[in-house]
Amino acid sequence: MTMILWWAFLTSLAFLTRLPLPRIQRYDESIAALSVIFYPLVGAIIGVLLCLFVGVLIGFYPHANSGLVAALVLTLWTYLSGGLHLDGLADSADAWVGGLGQRDKTLAIMKDPQSGPMGVTVIVLVLLIKWAALEALFQALLQSMLNGPFWWPVFASIVIVPILARAVVIGVLATTPYVREAGLGKNLLAGVTPIRVWITLVIVALLTVLLVPKSAILLLLVWLTVAAMARAAMLKRLQGCTGDTLGATIELEEAILLVALALAI
Repeated sequence: MTMILWWAFLTSLAFLTRLPLPRIQRYDESIAALSVIFYPLVGAIIGVLLCLFVGVLIGFYPHANSGLVAALVLTLWTYLSGGLHLDGLADSADAWVGGLGQRDKTLAIMKDPQSGPMGVTVIVLVLLIKWAALEALFQALLQSMLNGPFWWPVFASIVIVPILARAVVIGVLATTPYVREAGLGKNLLAGVTPIRVWITLVIVALLTVLLVPKSAILLLLVWLTVAAMARAAMLKRLQGCTGDTLGATIELEEAILLVALALAI
């Protein structure tokens, strides 16, 4: 069982990141299904790596411009995820506009590997929102370094956001039909059993309270609201979800959670 969990963890890490990893020696439907429970852990790893990067950068350049720090962190963040979720966001944006309210047309547009003007526009806007929110967080960090240990709330924020954003996949998959007969998300469905969903969501909620106690209620409310609205939009248009809409939900969660944290500083 230990090895199965290990391969499932590596599978989730290989799928959601571009980190160099050892060769996965076992992969089948059971491993793929189990891998979904590690999505929040992968988010935590991304968050910790981003914090280490920020720590080293500010350690060497304590007077670094907050906008530059935000841009570098966002670039690393995008690289670590391989742009996977941004691709889903672009495909979903193109499909929602070009689909003209029609389910079949929307699904067909999502399969097109090329991004249209709406997809590009939405990516630019989401990245701009992320950058602005990160810049506000880092500006507060850099300005208060001489006055106390303000670094902890900022670093905790960077860790909790990718955790929450990836945990939402488990909840959406557990409560929303998967509309494609074959796809990246199809193999994950068997892994979202009710007990796993509840355990994961409780752990994530507790982590939020521990890491960002002052903003925990706000973050959890925003997290659940965005997830509910995304799910409602999927059901209304597609009668379910796809891998692209799940990726889009992750990106929207990250952007809006960062904004909530920046406003709460």
